[in-house]
Amino acid sequence: MYGEELKELEPHGTKLFPLRVHDFCSDPTVIERVATHWHSEFEILVVVNGQGELHLNGASYPLQVGDVAVIQPDQLHAMSAPMAVPFDFYAVVFDPILLQSAVPDSIQQQYLSAPLQVPPVLPPTAPLVAQLKAELAVIQRDFDQSAPAYMLRIKGHLYLVWAILAQLAETAHVKVNSGGIAVELTKTVIAFIQANYEQPLTLSSLATRFNLSKSYLCRIFKRTTKIALTDYINILRITQSTILLKTTTDSISAIASHVGFNNVSYFNKVFHRRLQLTPTEYRRAATTPA
Repeated sequence: MYGEELKELEPHGTKLFPLRVHDFCSDPTVIERVATHWHSEFEILVVVNGQGELHLNGASYPLQVGDVAVIQPDQLHAMSAPMAVPFDFYAVVFDPILLQSAVPDSIQQQYLSAPLQVPPVLPPTAPLVAQLKAELAVIQRDFDQSAPAYMLRIKGHLYLVWAILAQLAETAHVKVNSGGIAVELTKTVIAFIQANYEQPLTLSSLATRFNLSKSYLCRIFKRTTKIALTDYINILRITQSTILLKTTTDSISAIASHVGFNNVSYFNKVFHRRLQLTPTEYRRAATTPA
């Protein structure tokens, strides 16, 4: 496997306090609001505006204002929404080790030793969801304000969040979606692409690399991520190009080549289709002081 390349690069807190609250206002000019990724932390998100769809280990779930989504560690997930439709949420992302005891006491054995079998999406009218959202809102507020002893307060409320999820697990009787071999294969393909997006990547070369037929590879990838393999590669490359446009003075053609496009005209076309701006317009907007 690819070790750290398999994980999302965005830090989720620190080693001594592995928790972070993300406030996410998505771009309504694109369909793919959050790219396909996974991480070893537990994630709970609350939709605060608009509507979208959660793609989780090959299954899709509609999300609306007030819904709570529960994403287990290492589940492959992404978010999408129709163009021009708002889709905003905040997410509490944390390593469950934050809740573990120094010794394997009864609480750890009963509630922290195995995945919580809860539904991936909890509507606002479901039992205990209002209480769950209230605790998450307190965590969000404390994280944002960082007042004295805020980490202690957050950890206390996180225990209450976990207790609510444990209660829901006792009545829900659902099985966590592991995704099976298809998800593991897709993770491996994504990790390889992330490590080699600057190089020429074709469907034929990827199929050969993983000893699969092109049709099977494309079918598995699309079924698992809800996005075509070639589209995923292009989106990743465009995302990387925006970083270079903001942080370097390299020419557009040099940046196109650096992120894996061997044709600057095609790079400009894909860039504009993705961001509704040319690379030059994007650089100007991103580097001009407000």
